[in-house]
Amino acid sequence: MLRSRRLTRAYWLGVLLVFTYTPVAVILLVQHSRFRNVATEVSVIAGVLAVSFLVVALALPTRVHSILASFGIENVLRTHRVVAVIATVLVIVHIAAALIGDPRGFRIFDLSHAPRPVWAATLATAALLALVVSALRRRRAKPRYEGWRMVHIGLAVLVLVFAGLHIFWLGGLHSPAMRACYAALAVAALLIAGRRWIWLPVRSHLRSYVVENVRPVSGNAVTVAVRAHEHGGLPFRAGQFAWLKIGTSPFVFEEHPFTIASTAERPHIKEFTIKALGDFSELLIGLRPGRRVYLDGPYGRFTVDGIRSKGLVFIGGGVGITPIISILRTLADRGDEGSHLLLVGARTEEDLMLREELTELRSRLDLTIVEVVESHPPEWGGESGRIDSGLLDRVLPRRARHHDYYVCGPPAMVVAVGRQLRERGISTKRIHTEQFDVV
Repeated sequence: MLRSRRLTRAYWLGVLLVFTYTPVAVILLVQHSRFRNVATEVSVIAGVLAVSFLVVALALPTRVHSILASFGIENVLRTHRVVAVIATVLVIVHIAAALIGDPRGFRIFDLSHAPRPVWAATLATAALLALVVSALRRRRAKPRYEGWRMVHIGLAVLVLVFAGLHIFWLGGLHSPAMRACYAALAVAALLIAGRRWIWLPVRSHLRSYVVENVRPVSGNAVTVAVRAHEHGGLPFRAGQFAWLKIGTSPFVFEEHPFTIASTAERPHIKEFTIKALGDFSELLIGLRPGRRVYLDGPYGRFTVDGIRSKGLVFIGGGVGITPIISILRTLADRGDEGSHLLLVGARTEEDLMLREELTELRSRLDLTIVEVVESHPPEWGGESGRIDSGLLDRVLPRRARHHDYYVCGPPAMVVAVGRQLRERGISTKRIHTEQFDVV
């Protein structure tokens, strides 16, 4: 399985490298002698690279299963952000070099007399800068997810449209080779958008689900159980997630990613346990049995399939328990006989999610559960504080390096626990993480 993942990674890296740098190679081979000076050549190369990187940034988060399975959604989103920043830097280089190489200099910024290519370039650059700034400020400002997502996608569309108009009006399509390169970039962008916004919703419609029941669970959460509608259910691996849409059709814009908390042994029934926070979770509580819903998934590689280990250690914070309980339920249904440890943390005892379900699983598995809360009454009998180095020293199994570790929860917790595990000599290959963040 690991070898297959490495081969898939190498394949996609090769595809992205060829896709990104082929236009530059064409420029150097075909048009090098046509540039009037070095600054103009640098400007053109930076501009072409910027467009290529923008298309790659568009492609990365569009839910290609093999990409997400090979690299993991955290790495894909991190790369998406880095590629977008690189594209922005290339745009700045493109503009600076164009000013140096054009005898008109800064006069081209006089928009009252500027030609269409300058107008298109200005609007594309403004949209790109707004896109990057809004993305960088998101964690601090914490805007409503769907509103931010709509603005983010809208700005990305404006960037690509105005960049395309800039190239077309500027006459960058005179060379047959460059026409072919830009046509390939345009076709790729259209195919990516078509797959994401047409094909995936159509597929969700063909494999829709209906609400089976909605029930409250411990930890101020609600579990929504859905049943496959006229099909056998979408197979998934325990620990994966899906985007859930509630609306009259799968083409509605609003959707939210939730971990599948049920066992993978019964794919026709899927359960999502969701913390009761925000407008969307309140909508879920009001769902009635028989209501049609749509799923896009499964995605993610936070799974135990293909893992060979002396035992598994699960470390979950808050709602990060949901993929872990899916894995435990699946192991129990498969009759697993391994010895496993679960560390679960929350702010208070009332915030501990799915405690009854975990108690039932302990009777079916060789499972040790350690609960950790930050604030507790005097009669609390579990661990107090956070999942930190001291707690790990006390509860981790002997020969800890021979176990596999699954860490899921808020980003800060996942990063801290991962660092503490590596400090104990545990190989990065044995540490599997998933951060609960906006995707």
